[in-house]
Amino acid sequence: MAVPRTRSAQSLSGGLRGLMGSRKARLSVGEIIKRFEGKNGLGPVLFVLTLPILVPLPPGASMVLALPLLVVAPQVAAGRAKLWLPKWLSARTLDHKPLAKLIGRILPLLERLEALGRPRLSPLTGGAGTRLVGVVCTLLALVLVLPIPFANLFPALALGMFALGLTRRDGLMVLAGYGFIGLQGVIIDLGAHGVMAIVHHAERLI
Repeated sequence: MAVPRTRSAQSLSGGLRGLMGSRKARLSVGEIIKRFEGKNGLGPVLFVLTLPILVPLPPGASMVLALPLLVVAPQVAAGRAKLWLPKWLSARTLDHKPLAKLIGRILPLLERLEALGRPRLSPLTGGAGTRLVGVVCTLLALVLVLPIPFANLFPALALGMFALGLTRRDGLMVLAGYGFIGLQGVIIDLGAHGVMAIVHHAERLI
């Protein structure tokens, strides 16, 4: 008789705890992703691939780390239920020790967010809503791979909220993802206005 899985084992944080407890020195991307594929669609996979860019990174690091998102996010947009990975990505391996350290940093906040998450605002996580999230996540991944200094924080937070929202079927979390994008837009607009003001002021002094 099969033993039913506990709520913790079904949760994203439960899966990450299991990954953190792995005894292997290195884990392949394909092996990691298999742990998170299931009835929650590609949301958990999207979150796991977003993990490395949710922490402060040296300049240029997100350009490399966001590349797998460019493989997964378009498949979310296409409405695929099962993920396809190219062999080069599936075979790529990661050192378990820094990965476990990263998971340990993320878990406390993730567990709090999961406790708050529940199915609501279903149109935002339904078929059309999920596809729209996939399109937006693809655009965010493109932004992350571009060499734009200090541009990874809000796109990474948006990706994390989108992925968690799809996993928990929580439209409010998806809205939070859109909110981070809006906030990024406001900051860019304010920065552009600030630069223009400095330029105009400099022109008057000349």
